[in-house]
Amino acid sequence: PPQTVRGQGRAGLVAGAVCGAALLLAATAGAAGPVQLKSRMGNWCLDAPSGNNTATVVNPCTGSKSQLWVFAPAGQLESVAFAGQCVTISNPADDTPAVLAPCRSDAANQHWDRQPTGQITSALGPCLNIAGGVAQPENPVIAYHCIADVDDEQWDTVS
Repeated sequence: PPQTVRGQGRAGLVAGAVCGAALLLAATAGAAGPVQLKSRMGNWCLDAPSGNNTATVVNPCTGSKSQLWVFAPAGQLESVAFAGQCVTISNPADDTPAVLAPCRSDAANQHWDRQPTGQITSALGPCLNIAGGVAQPENPVIAYHCIADVDDEQWDTVS
């Protein structure tokens, strides 16, 4: 009987350590700092060179503040350069510009999810897309229906 108790004690200790590590990793993942969103089309990053109610674009990745973003707890994609401004679409139709607008946690048109494929999907359905699939300075970022395996809809986070 004492060996059984010791065995259960070790199992409990191991289970507790595993659960504690999982909680620590989850907390760390949720507390991620600003990132660049780099297109898989090359060295092109999501950029917000202007402020409220202006279009987001792609520009060569420089690490500037206008290219830094935070995935907020409520699902918004908030600009670091323009605090309180989030990537927003007015509707889910193809070619809808992705613009900066005041962040609202209750606005579905500001909720974005990172997918394992690299796509960033809106709660309204479409993906963030580089307009026309053309990576060039100041080219707009738009909402477009999600298409698997196209580089103009795939983004990597770079810390």
